[in-house]
Amino acid sequence: MNTQADRSWHTSYVLILGLVFAASVALTLVSLKYGDNKVLILSDGKGYYVWARSIILDHDIDFRNDNRLVHESDGFQLDSVTLTPAGHPANKLPIGVAILEVPGVLIGHVMARYVTHSPTNGWSTPYQVAVAWSLMVFYFVSFLLLYRAMLSLGVAEVWAFGFCLTALVGTNLIHYVSKEMTMAHGAGVAVFNILLFLIVRWVRASERTRAVRGVLLGGLVGLLFLIRNTNALLLPVLVAIVWHRKRVSLRESVPMLAGAAATVSLQPVSLWFLWGQIRFSTYYNEYFTAGIAGILNALISVRNGLFVYSPWYAILILLAAYSAICMPRTRYICAAAVASFLLTAVVNGTWWCWWFGQSYGNRAFVELLPALSLAAALTVSHQNVGRRAKAALVVAMLAVTAMNLYLWMGCLLQALPSDGNHTIGQVYLWPLSHSVRSLIDRLAH
Repeated sequence: MNTQADRSWHTSYVLILGLVFAASVALTLVSLKYGDNKVLILSDGKGYYVWARSIILDHDIDFRNDNRLVHESDGFQLDSVTLTPAGHPANKLPIGVAILEVPGVLIGHVMARYVTHSPTNGWSTPYQVAVAWSLMVFYFVSFLLLYRAMLSLGVAEVWAFGFCLTALVGTNLIHYVSKEMTMAHGAGVAVFNILLFLIVRWVRASERTRAVRGVLLGGLVGLLFLIRNTNALLLPVLVAIVWHRKRVSLRESVPMLAGAAATVSLQPVSLWFLWGQIRFSTYYNEYFTAGIAGILNALISVRNGLFVYSPWYAILILLAAYSAICMPRTRYICAAAVASFLLTAVVNGTWWCWWFGQSYGNRAFVELLPALSLAAALTVSHQNVGRRAKAALVVAMLAVTAMNLYLWMGCLLQALPSDGNHTIGQVYLWPLSHSVRSLIDRLAH
């Protein structure tokens, strides 16, 4: 093994990751100064955040004052919020992201009180900056761990480098780690990345420490569920990776199951306090009614279709499917990744809101990226890929990254309707359509 070459790839990866992080921090500062509402906690991120704010600062789960505070500048109709039988405003979003936001809330509180002397209301700028930046640090550190996990699982350095960075900046994930970092998607990706890294360490651990680490692994699996319940569909990949590394006995699985059960139990407990009755699902008035048409639309519709905005997903799936069929050495991990994708496509596509509202691309598939990237990277690493095929793959990585950054710029500049109602021409020719619309607005005024 060329150790010097390994260090070179690692150093380059850390450097590029650091540059992307710095650019993401700069984007938060620009958003605070020039954004419409000058806030960093946006959209559904507010629903996740009120769990943390209310419990830490108000010591309750009555979200009336929290909702007034976080929605003050966005025109949200608070009168439309459903009240639970316990008399609290309902919140359809689970508490997993709020758990990750606890350090940011505490840091923001200290900064607001002792450094900036800002309002200690849980919503002033120090809180939002601390929450946003602490989550971003968590996300980017997790990509360091994903890189190391890929290497430990047999991915070649060059492909670990390429697939990790393309997942981050060549897909819609970049929006959910740099702009809407308080949504659930970046959090789900980060926890999955950490799980991959810890699985490798768990397999190598001594029998004495394996039980403790098993509880931690199970706890993180439970946290993955609490962040977004559909993340349970990633379980086949995690099981396949564990089984690929080590045949797990029932005795060894008990600590993991105990850790997972303890964490998952936080959902019915929190809902019992919120609703005053036993509930297991956070959603209370939304259903799976879109059918097969919704599944197809979620993938190929111009309205936030997954492959329309982020064709890199299709490349990852094709590589994983090839390995699942033709490569026994990596078959189980790759087949599990494909299975998780298919299950996610069915669940997300049959959801009544298959386009997932305000979204950059179809955000509901973002959490699959580490699993699909690992499967594709294993495929390329263990297949005798010719020079031309390698060159074509590198060109594809660069092309989808350039295209993604171009489309993302249109999203950031609000050149496209936020609900996804636009034509394919408006998507890919957004500078032209944006200029025409700006001209019409100026003439109208």
